[in-house]
Amino acid sequence: MFRYKSHYTYFLIVSLFLFASCEHPRDTVSTKNELLIYLDTLEQAYEEACIQTGMANWNLYSGEAVHNLDAAKAKFAKIFLDSSNKKLIEVWRGKSSALADDTLARRLELWWRCFLGGNIYSDSAIAANENYLQKKITNFKFSYLGNRISLAEIGTRLRVEQNPKQRKNYWLITSQLSDNAQDELVELVKLRNEKAKQLGFYNYYSLSLFLQQIKEDWLLKTLNNLEEKTRANFQEFIESSKKKLKTKKFHPWDFDAAVYRWASISDSHFPKDSIFPILHRFHKNIGFKVDSLPIKETIKDIPFGGLNIGINIPHDSRYLLNPITGKRFYNVAFHEYGHALHTVHTHIRYPILKGYEWIPGASCGAYAEGVAELQAEFVNDPEWLRTYTSASQDDAEKYVATRTFGDLYYLRRTLKDFFFEYEMYKNPDQDLATLEREMYKKYLLVEIDSTMPHRYASSIWYTMYPCYYQNYILSKMISAQVYEVIVNKFGSSKISNPELSGWIIEHLYANGEVQEWYERIRNTTGKSLETGAYLRTLKIMD
Repeated sequence: MFRYKSHYTYFLIVSLFLFASCEHPRDTVSTKNELLIYLDTLEQAYEEACIQTGMANWNLYSGEAVHNLDAAKAKFAKIFLDSSNKKLIEVWRGKSSALADDTLARRLELWWRCFLGGNIYSDSAIAANENYLQKKITNFKFSYLGNRISLAEIGTRLRVEQNPKQRKNYWLITSQLSDNAQDELVELVKLRNEKAKQLGFYNYYSLSLFLQQIKEDWLLKTLNNLEEKTRANFQEFIESSKKKLKTKKFHPWDFDAAVYRWASISDSHFPKDSIFPILHRFHKNIGFKVDSLPIKETIKDIPFGGLNIGINIPHDSRYLLNPITGKRFYNVAFHEYGHALHTVHTHIRYPILKGYEWIPGASCGAYAEGVAELQAEFVNDPEWLRTYTSASQDDAEKYVATRTFGDLYYLRRTLKDFFFEYEMYKNPDQDLATLEREMYKKYLLVEIDSTMPHRYASSIWYTMYPCYYQNYILSKMISAQVYEVIVNKFGSSKISNPELSGWIIEHLYANGEVQEWYERIRNTTGKSLETGAYLRTLKIMD
């Protein structure tokens, strides 16, 4: 278990002494060996906090047991609000180049980042606000005509409803929660900004991007480039959808119905009760030892399409799927299973390098989402559709020919969500309902009347996963770029070659956070992350 097994007694004495005298640990850590022991002990406490937080979140969403988010966060606070721990990490990080130990230097770097992110995560006022909002959003009961309605049912009705006035009524349901949560959300944004400024950052969004090692100027340039290159095609989608829906004016509540009608592959090819057998059969065929993997799967109404939680990496990963319908359900399932595969195939013994998601600075969400989305890429492949569903070759070819509009909508909608949040953190005192309308107009090319209720505060992402939306766009870029490599390397055998799993594990999963995320992409694909492969999936040449 420990690096110095032959000195277990020494380890026990020193570690107990360090934590008993944690007021001044920097005075007791004067050698590299003592530093290694100190970090091992600190990371044991860190992993225990990660596991408890993971279980609290799992129980909150699954309903399997009583959850206690406050107690879980208190464990992190004990670590990250200890100024002596922070000072020790800062001192040794400054000496890391002289330690002749790349892994140790990497651990110190991530610990330093986590003390920045953990300082905010563990703040009592922020934590209390987050927990309150998280519970409010998760437990909120939506109603329609006096009856309760789930988010999954709202989504289904928006897709299949023929009457545009009725679609509008369904679309407005989430404003019930937004109106109820808006004040607490703004307060939370301000609290995060205040702490970020104390740490020397412009606002919390800038801090968040720094902790994930995403260059802010590169990100804005990349996203604006994607917006510009897809605008004409998206306008074409809207104009064509007007004809398909037989409406003179296109509204935001028409998007789901339009995408559903453009999708030329029937929901009947994707039965809900077959999702796990199909998912397991495919992953067995490409070499994953599915039956022995410590992955738990549950279907339940939650405020996400799906959610994976790495409880104890690599020993326990669990995911929940919202019971939506059709191919979208399969895409979400494969994505969440991709997260789980990543979790259980991380072969790093140091907890700070395992990629736990809770403390900002411990991992990059864009990378985690990208390697998860890689699994969903298979569900879009015509060979996979013909092999693992009842879709015919004609069905698969029609789907591939018409899927672009749905993908364009996903991109533009996520651009809208990102830029709304980005601007909200720049100025949380502005009229956010007006900002929401502006973002709809700029990125989705539709107008919302000023008398309409807002919906922005109904999103749990702003609470539980703040400053995260850019990761979904970057993940599409990552998955497309990696998938092109897989196609070139494995060809038509990519959906049945048992060697594929080993390649994925070696290149994308095994080494955890030993390298920066962009180095892993460059090492895997032979080039830095760029928009080319993603634009090609959208049938737009870069």
